[in-house]
Amino acid sequence: MLSGPAATAAWLTRREFAGRRARVEEVVRVLATRPAAWQADVAARLARKIRTPDDRNAPLALAVLRACGAPPPEHDPLVTAWLSSRPAADDPLLASLLPRIFEAEGVGRLLREERLKPAPTPWLALIGELVAAGRVSRAELLDGCVRRFLRGGDAVSLRFFVRLHQLLDPTPQEAAAHVRDYLRLLPAAPGAVAESALDQVRRAGPLDPADLVEAIEGLTFRPEAKLALRGLRWLEQELAYAAELAPALATAFGHASYEVQSRAVRIALKHSAAFAPAGEVLAEAVPLLPEALGTQVAAVCGGDVTPQGQPAAFTPPPLPAPAGPEPFPEPTLDVIGSVYEWVDGERWLAAFVRQAAGDREELRRTLGAQFGNSYPQVYAHEEWVDVSQWIGALAREVAEPSPGPEPTSGPVSASGGPGPASGPEAGDSQARAGVRTGAGDEEEIGGLEWVFGRLFEAAWKETGRLLGLSVPSEPLTAPRAQPMTAPRAQPYLPRPETLAPPHLFLLRRLDEIHRALRAGTLPPVLLATPTLTTGHLDPAVLVDRLAQCAAAGIEPLPADLAQALLRLPRGRHPEAAGHAARIGSPAAATAARWLAEGGLPDPVTGLRWSYIEGATGHYFDEREPGYQPYDIRLKPVLRGAPTGLEALDELLREQARWSWGHHDHAGNWWPSLLPSHREVVATDFLPYLLNSEIPMSWVRALADADGPAGEAMALTLAAKVAKAHPEAASLLVRMAARGDLPAEEVGTQVALLLRRTPYYQARPVVGVLAEAARQGAYAAVWRILTSLLPALLPAPGERPRVAHIEAVTLAADVAGWAGARGAIPEVSAYATGGGRSRFVRECVRLRDRLG
Repeated sequence: MLSGPAATAAWLTRREFAGRRARVEEVVRVLATRPAAWQADVAARLARKIRTPDDRNAPLALAVLRACGAPPPEHDPLVTAWLSSRPAADDPLLASLLPRIFEAEGVGRLLREERLKPAPTPWLALIGELVAAGRVSRAELLDGCVRRFLRGGDAVSLRFFVRLHQLLDPTPQEAAAHVRDYLRLLPAAPGAVAESALDQVRRAGPLDPADLVEAIEGLTFRPEAKLALRGLRWLEQELAYAAELAPALATAFGHASYEVQSRAVRIALKHSAAFAPAGEVLAEAVPLLPEALGTQVAAVCGGDVTPQGQPAAFTPPPLPAPAGPEPFPEPTLDVIGSVYEWVDGERWLAAFVRQAAGDREELRRTLGAQFGNSYPQVYAHEEWVDVSQWIGALAREVAEPSPGPEPTSGPVSASGGPGPASGPEAGDSQARAGVRTGAGDEEEIGGLEWVFGRLFEAAWKETGRLLGLSVPSEPLTAPRAQPMTAPRAQPYLPRPETLAPPHLFLLRRLDEIHRALRAGTLPPVLLATPTLTTGHLDPAVLVDRLAQCAAAGIEPLPADLAQALLRLPRGRHPEAAGHAARIGSPAAATAARWLAEGGLPDPVTGLRWSYIEGATGHYFDEREPGYQPYDIRLKPVLRGAPTGLEALDELLREQARWSWGHHDHAGNWWPSLLPSHREVVATDFLPYLLNSEIPMSWVRALADADGPAGEAMALTLAAKVAKAHPEAASLLVRMAARGDLPAEEVGTQVALLLRRTPYYQARPVVGVLAEAARQGAYAAVWRILTSLLPALLPAPGERPRVAHIEAVTLAADVAGWAGARGAIPEVSAYATGGGRSRFVRECVRLRDRLG
């Protein structure tokens, strides 16, 4: 019996009590029968075992703490795990854990997406309600925010506390109580923290002269132009202390922002009499100014002007010659460790089928040595969603044939009818498609489900026994137990509606190879093995493989034929079509028609942006939210003309739901499935583009593929540009060199990402485009900027920021390199609007270059 708290805590953190099968309520009910001190000890031990916000032990630890009422231990991961759960005003842990959010590591980053507008998000909303109801102390929260600011950190980790501070909206009296702390934040805190601190310093009332000078010096030292300008405006209001403030004005002379420098010079000239006693301080700073501004100050205060020479002209290089695809490597079985990668997976399948048609004993020895006891439970799984499961099943079928019954859905021919052996009954068509029908499926629960059910039942009973308690013979919500089954008498394909179409297409090809292997009807060669690393297949090679199958008297597998047709280069291939027509088999006749008619017509593709507000979805084109929502969905639009081939028509269906989790490793196969129709693959990637990281290797594969690059492809590229991926610039250069970069559409999609989502910033985008232009893609970058630049300009009433200046500067440079012509109205409006800021000067330069 485990009577001690330590042993009990260790037992309760076993995997049986974690994850989706955890029965937290039942465990808490059992523990509640023990003494209070014992419960408190167990609760503290469970809490200290938490390591991350999503720790599998967290739900149980928090539930036990709530139930026993013991004070939570001092443990930072406990705080972040608590914050990861849904906030509730009646949570017993609120009083203990809420004050700890200011000290616990990781809280800021965990809550970085909390916001006040358009409406407070859950934690800020709850804290606001608690403050309004008097349940938590404003003073303690305000003091906590200030302490957290003083501890330091980056902008992301402090964002939540800045918004909480804004929610509290300190009164002048509260601000005055912390004014010394706010002053300490002005010189070096992250920009948002410094802005909030400055607001409170100004709200707190008059400062003594020393504090005033310290505050303004801290502001003019800031790299952010916005804060430096606020410091200069404040300086101009305090000219009674001009001599003491002269060093702050001199600091502004050396600011990186031309606008700040210009404002500082205007103040020095306008109030030269006030600054005369400290003229030497200003004179010493004159060399920090551009030549034109320095000359003005030197005429009044003296000092040495720094002459500015003309920068060396930059001549961008030409675009590099586009690289062609590499030949596809030879088939081999010696790639088992990397079958997740599509090239190695295709090589393994091709070698497996070729050798299975030859010396089966030699193949059995090879696979036995390679796989050994790998995948021992593959037939215990109800569904095979992973490529490696199918490859493991193929290997085991050769090395150690399954004793179970043959699948009822036998092999089918390329023409869609029964194959030569063990054809399915007419009523089995749904089984062949992987659709479960009838009550029998309800009774046939997979073996793993039964195993987990029995494990939980045993753990439930053992918990009560070890704690010396009486527990019900069955958990309140125990998993339903079913007998273990032999290999299923139906295919192992998942339900089609649970998979993205490209992954289902891939699994259908694996499924037919597995069924043909068990039925003894494998063809001598796979048709679809590519001849190029883009996934393309040489038409002459396809015809030769069709002839090999015909000579063996075996029809190719239907999904394999469909895949081979999709891998043909775009366009008509009349010579290959003629050769295929003379072979005489049904599969060759299908291929001949495909080769003669030019293959798959480009489907209609597109996308729609949507977002979730509350529990309701809305399309952006029907209802603009007026803010940047975090929960954004991209709905693919995909409509292809019927091909007469079931597998192809299924591949070209529009995705109806987000279905990523089961096949994220296999996404690298997708570009190779449709190497002549990359826009279709890009459309299939859309549901995952903003919610998951699409690896750059997959995007490179799309860039190297063929076919129109439309809206979906442009958005895929735009996401990498907006994220400032290290390879984004070279990717643009790569496609520009081939002449198939949808440049204007990429600019449009980057603009939408910046406007509609909270994930991206303008400055990194400008950096990527500048790098691509300097690598030779300046003409393509200019085309991107023609549709993107209006989105990179200040909004009405917004002051130009560094990102705006850099964008117009880049546009002016690139327009000159590309010899661009044609006015951009938004730029012309700023150029003629007056002003002497650098932003206006760059707008004038761009306008003049465009003619």
